[in-house]
Amino acid sequence: MRARIALAVGAIVAAVGLVACGTPNPERAARQECAQSKDACVLVGVGRPIYLGTLLLETDPAGIDAKRSAQMAVDYLDGVFDGVDGELMGHSIAVLAEDEDCTPKGGIAGAKRLLLEPDLVAVIGTTCSAAAQDAAATELSRRSVLMISPSNTSPKLTDPATHERFYFRTVFNDLIQGAVVADFAREKLGARTAGVISVPDAYSKVLGDAFAKAFWGAGGRVIARGSMRFRGSPDRAVAALAANPPQVAFLPLFEPDCSRTVKAIKATPALSGTKIIVSEACQSPLLVRALGEQAAGVYASGPDASDLRQGAFYRQAYLPAYRKAFGENPPSVFHAPAFDAVNLLFGAIRRSSVRLPGGALIINRARVRRSLLDVQGYRGISGILTCTSTGDCAQSARIAVYRAPAWPTLQPRAKPVFSKSLTLAEVIGQG
Repeated sequence: MRARIALAVGAIVAAVGLVACGTPNPERAARQECAQSKDACVLVGVGRPIYLGTLLLETDPAGIDAKRSAQMAVDYLDGVFDGVDGELMGHSIAVLAEDEDCTPKGGIAGAKRLLLEPDLVAVIGTTCSAAAQDAAATELSRRSVLMISPSNTSPKLTDPATHERFYFRTVFNDLIQGAVVADFAREKLGARTAGVISVPDAYSKVLGDAFAKAFWGAGGRVIARGSMRFRGSPDRAVAALAANPPQVAFLPLFEPDCSRTVKAIKATPALSGTKIIVSEACQSPLLVRALGEQAAGVYASGPDASDLRQGAFYRQAYLPAYRKAFGENPPSVFHAPAFDAVNLLFGAIRRSSVRLPGGALIINRARVRRSLLDVQGYRGISGILTCTSTGDCAQSARIAVYRAPAWPTLQPRAKPVFSKSLTLAEVIGQG
């Protein structure tokens, strides 16, 4: 199948190139670039769709939000939320969906399943950093397939030493979240000591480390660290904190680990005075439903929702359309960066593709990547985005801390108890 596609691209472009023999033209340049690699190009024939993939944790609110936002972006291609899919450069969009299970194994398997479609142009995902780092991001980059994540926050994914060339994200870098949570614990709660419970993966442990480093830098001391298995028992990790009770416990976890760990902390007498902060991955109705009355007073970090509400398009168009389509408010904090991720991808395809006579397209995957690097000051609903060669498109973020039950995922107009804006340059030490 791949050989036939490559021959078709070559034949069509060669024929077009002969029309203006010796004269530079986009079609001839496209043919030359496509000849460099078997994975370089996709030919989208007349009447054929553009294939995109989603690789998400579809049982989690963040994955549900991203999948829904992808649907909304396809709907909005015609400039209106009307429940009817629009077209991109005269072609429909076919979205292939796979689940990544929030694990490296699941990320690799899901990416390989998506790659069975030889005309796959790009992928929205993953939900979990663990499913991307040394997993899906590696598999897709090997085949020059772009991946844009709306919810991977691990600093490792955009660290120059570990970044995969075709990987980007529209969500904030956890170096920012870790620093803001540390400032909240020191400045607002007056905590001098902290504990961290994490899972040894690309998201949880790395965010825990970012918080710990920032907390030490702010004059605090991290006196207890607990580690637990993903979807495992929190008992040993909680016991590690109970042996040396901290004033604050930071839990950068996913559900159901979050609610289980909060319950275990609240059931431990030695930790009765310890305030609990969970990260944005746990800021969802799932945790509150699982905890019931025990959720009261639990702090959660995440993007400052008031920034979203300031955008007229978000308030007047996106959010009403979301509610109409799905019968509820967005259940996670990642719906906005997901909508932006898909629209950035559509823009990159528009700018980089070559239209052939009759309406067929040549989409050069490397050109799509380069076009994404041209994004400067894009005003998305999640904020202003500028994409860099290491994959970070959100160069700054305002992170807020909310106190349950007043979380924006439960109460859209909830007010934070703490909010701070930082740039990546500031937290990396360049600002």
